Amino acid sequence: MNPELVFTVCSNIALVSWLVLFVFYHKGWVYPLLFSVVLIILSLFYLYYIIPGMTGDAEGGFSSLAEVALLFGKKEALLAGWIHYLAFDLFVGMWMASDSLKLKLSRWILLPCLIFTFMLGPVGFLLYFIIRSIKQKQVWQPPYTH
Repeated sequence: MNPELVFTVCSNIALVSWLVLFVFYHKGWVYPLLFSVVLIILSLFYLYYIIPGMTGDAEGGFSSLAEVALLFGKKEALLAGWIHYLAFDLFVGMWMASDSLKLKLSRWILLPCLIFTFMLGPVGFLLYFIIRSIKQKQVWQPPYTH
């Protein structure tokens, strides 16, 4: 498969998934769809590209920033890393959306958290965590509400 095409397809799948998540986060069907279909598709693409990306003539490793840079110097490994971000950020966004329902947070408070998570990953999570802390009046908190 052409890595550029896969990059475009996976990025578009993620973008549409984020839009579906925001619009339909209050509907029960959205979470099984994203979890059992979209995240599985992204995971399969990841698996397809991570194996050749990290084997064969792949250089680098995980012991230093320089080694990681070498490791992701191979196009397949870089694409796998991008898909990794897309999948895990979407998973975090799903958790935030589901959690926001339990906390009865406004969709419009959730929106910037989702946008920042989509674009900047941990920044969106941090924003959601701050909002969640204020809502629950505590900083030390479990990831699940009852």
